Amino acid sequence: MDNAGVGHSSGNIQPTMQEAGSTVVDFLDAIGVPKVDIIGFSMGGFIAQSIAVNSPHIVNKLVLAGTQSSYTEGFLAPDPIIRAESGQDNLTEKTMMKLFFYPSDTSRALGHAFWQRITERNVDGEERTTFVDVAGGQTQNRAIGAFVSDPGFFKKLKQVDMPILITNGKDDTMTPTANSWLMQQRLKNAELHIHPDSGHGHVYQIPELYAKQLDLFRG
Repeated sequence: MDNAGVGHSSGNIQPTMQEAGSTVVDFLDAIGVPKVDIIGFSMGGFIAQSIAVNSPHIVNKLVLAGTQSSYTEGFLAPDPIIRAESGQDNLTEKTMMKLFFYPSDTSRALGHAFWQRITERNVDGEERTTFVDVAGGQTQNRAIGAFVSDPGFFKKLKQVDMPILITNGKDDTMTPTANSWLMQQRLKNAELHIHPDSGHGHVYQIPELYAKQLDLFRG
C-alpha cells in the first residue's frame, strides 16, 4: 500500500512512525482484514515494528528487511553521509547502486536489472509516481530520527512474541547489518538470514529467492 501522502495516496506524510502504523491498521480495518503477515523494508520496517508493538493482535508473522531497531545498547548508527545521500528527492541509478547494492560486479548487475524493472508496471489511466518531494522527505527523516533515537521503544519490542524473520545483505550501509544481528539476539522469537554479495536492497536483488524464503517462513 502507499501510505498517506506517498505515491497515489492522498493526505500528508505522517510526522511519526507510530502514526504511519496507525494508518496501516485503519486501512486494514476499512477493508475488513483482521490479521495479516507484515513485511517492512527499510523505513517500512520502523512502521512494521510500531504496528507489532501498538497493535500486536493484527500481526500473525512479522518480516523486518534491511531495517534496524530503535536505539539500544550496541546499536550501530549509519554513516551520516550515507543518510544524507538517501534523503535526495530525485535519486539516480548511480546513487541507488551505492546505497542499495554491494560493491561487486554481480550485485551491481542485479541492481541494474532492478532499476530497469521499476518502470515495468503499465496500467491504463495510471500515471507513474515519483519519489516524495523535498518537504515529504524531510518529514520522513525527522520521523526516522525520532524513532531511532527513542531508547524506550526497543524495550517494548522485546515483549512481542509473534514469529519474526529478520533479513539483510552482508553489508548494509544504510541500516548497518550488525543491527539486524542485534535484533535477532534480543527479540523473543526471531530468526535471521543474511544474504551474501548484497546490501540494503537485497530484497530487490534476489526477488525470486526472497519470495521463496518468505513462503517457507509463512509455513
